[in-house]
Amino acid sequence: MFGRFVTESLRRSPGRKAMAIAAVALGTAVAMSMLGVLLDIGDQVGRELRSLGANILVTPRAQALATQVAGVWAAPVGQAAFIPEDQLPRIKRIFWGLNIIGFSPSLQARSGDLPVEGLWFHHAYPGLDRRPQYTGAPVVNSSWQVKGRWLLDDETQACLVGAALARRLNLQPGSTLQLFGQPFTVAGILESGGDEDERVILPLAIAQSLTHRPNQVDAVQVSALTKPEDDFARKDPKTMAPEELERWSCTNYVTSIAHQITEALPMAVARPVRRVAEGEGKVLSKISGLMLLIALVALVSAALTVWSVTAATMLERRDEIAIMQATGATDFTIGALLATEVALQGLLGGLAGGLAGVLLARWVGQTVFHVHVDAPWLLLPVLVLAAVAVSVAGAIQPVRRTLLLDPAIVLREGL
Repeated sequence: MFGRFVTESLRRSPGRKAMAIAAVALGTAVAMSMLGVLLDIGDQVGRELRSLGANILVTPRAQALATQVAGVWAAPVGQAAFIPEDQLPRIKRIFWGLNIIGFSPSLQARSGDLPVEGLWFHHAYPGLDRRPQYTGAPVVNSSWQVKGRWLLDDETQACLVGAALARRLNLQPGSTLQLFGQPFTVAGILESGGDEDERVILPLAIAQSLTHRPNQVDAVQVSALTKPEDDFARKDPKTMAPEELERWSCTNYVTSIAHQITEALPMAVARPVRRVAEGEGKVLSKISGLMLLIALVALVSAALTVWSVTAATMLERRDEIAIMQATGATDFTIGALLATEVALQGLLGGLAGGLAGVLLARWVGQTVFHVHVDAPWLLLPVLVLAAVAVSVAGAIQPVRRTLLLDPAIVLREGL
């Protein structure tokens, strides 16, 4: 009997029912697309933001601990003033090694009045499976632009010149520059937007050879995929309880990754580059917050539409409900009947909207972020349940108000 009542109720006012189902479907589709994009492209957006440059800087422990005394910098006795180049693959062997996009060691020197820096460009190093992996400055600083061509790691007589220095010295690709008493051909003009625009860039191996510092680097830039920092991320790990330290270490905060790099390279200290890390965190937080807000607004809009449709339906059916009350039906039975009707509308709208949301997520990913997005299918049952809950929540107030009416007064007014 209950099922027949529900079936007959659904057949009445099909236009109004279709409006409620469409509203729920639209809200669910928007929520599915926003949450799907948010969950699927978090790392991809992070990779795009990595073009801002390295978010972790590794320096020799002696340099990090150096203090200035009477205008002279003094480092602690026994601390190495360099990082061994052959130890750098350890960076990829930390717990969060798979989140390390790349790293780029450097060695700075001077040739007369010219600042010189040695870098990796497309350098092979042994990965976790002992197969070669490649990294270098172009990987870590993907926004760098070169007019001409990049260097090869094994070139011996070629260099890059920073854009500002090239303008000052009137150099172009193909020009010749004297460095350490040797002629070097300018392979390209580098535009980095940073200090490198004032430097001459050489392959790291050549810079080490010319400065007689084999296997030595004085800094390493690291680009890592990280989670935006919160108050917990900024806590000092030395003050944490064991449970807190484990949770902090198992979260890819820039601080926890830097801490693990420091543990892997005892002769060095890794620190976050705050300008980059905080800027990236703010962008990711704003994108996430905006998508969550859009999803929430879509579901609230669906609930308001269901409320409006249900209010109109209750006004139309109040005589029917009064007769049911007068013939002995309890408020609980009538409420369950109406709630089941609304829940079925929410179920249909949720299923239709969830499937449409998968396609909408792909469209948003391609149009806005230029990446392929596959919304997690586990979201579908969650959002279908949310659609049912939103529909029932939107119908509670109109149904409750109708059930509070005196059936005798309603029937007298209907005569």
